[in-house]
Amino acid sequence: MTVSVGVIGLGFMGSKWARALAEHAGANLTLVSDAREELARELASAWDTKHVADPMEAAAHPDLDGVVIATPEHAHVDLALAALEAGKALAVEKPLAETVEGAEQIRNRAQELDLPVLVGHILRFDPRYAAIRRAIVAGEIGAVQAVRSERIGLISDQDILQGRTSIALYYGVHEFDLARWYAGEVTRIYAERSRGVVAAAGYQVDDLYSAILRFSDGAHGTVMVGWSLPPATPGWGIAGFTVIGEEGVLRVSQGELGFTKVTRHGLAREDVHYAPEVDGRLFGPMGIEVDHFVRCVQGATTPVCTAADGTEAVRVSFAMVEAADRSRPIDLMHD
Repeated sequence: MTVSVGVIGLGFMGSKWARALAEHAGANLTLVSDAREELARELASAWDTKHVADPMEAAAHPDLDGVVIATPEHAHVDLALAALEAGKALAVEKPLAETVEGAEQIRNRAQELDLPVLVGHILRFDPRYAAIRRAIVAGEIGAVQAVRSERIGLISDQDILQGRTSIALYYGVHEFDLARWYAGEVTRIYAERSRGVVAAAGYQVDDLYSAILRFSDGAHGTVMVGWSLPPATPGWGIAGFTVIGEEGVLRVSQGELGFTKVTRHGLAREDVHYAPEVDGRLFGPMGIEVDHFVRCVQGATTPVCTAADGTEAVRVSFAMVEAADRSRPIDLMHD
């Protein structure tokens, strides 16, 4: 069964979604839309598909079975609700929304209409992180006692982001989604933060957060997120996740990929893991995520990361900021 899918937002992630869908045997990339009309027309021509100028029209287009929203997060709610009201299966790039209330709107309407929403937390489709979850579910390390994660990017992240988003929404949601996936609901969070390094580079955003977590099943943990490392940092940042169980330990070290590219311009960055190109097609976790969404649209499976999951990742991320603001722990309430 071939399904028709449209992609709204053709930036870094949206263009990958569109390309991978265009290459997928079970999907037809039916339309694309972006506020940058010239770019959208160019990419639509490259993928031999239709361009729709109005994103809201694209979200509810009658020819679509599914919609991917990969715009900046401030536009997610209106587009997601338009797609859901039109009966479309939905994929929304992380974060699900720029506020907890917005995320809840998407979650609640999807539940009311019984429509699948996949939130694009791509780390759930990384075989390494998925292996942690599989081992926990299988009982291979016993009950989870603690988790520890870090995801610290570079000052040069702002070359693209230009200060438009926060650590909480850009990196925090990734780590808190994984923490919940492995250890259950977060019930309490305390955090400290630092500021100054990125501000000195001209962007009025925080540098780093350190958070302490308590989970509903009794586990505890720490998360450090930020983007203040020097641009020349090997591995383009520091990232990894550790889960300590009563009978074992699991660890992903997300660092060196075994590939180095140096040109006459110096050290160059190339994605050979999350969306690697082989034989003219995209594979890796990006390809796995797109394939999963196609099967969700087909009705063959249900989203591995739901709108409810996406909502909680946003909720915990904002609680981290509140805890740092107030210099005290924040207790989280769950619906």
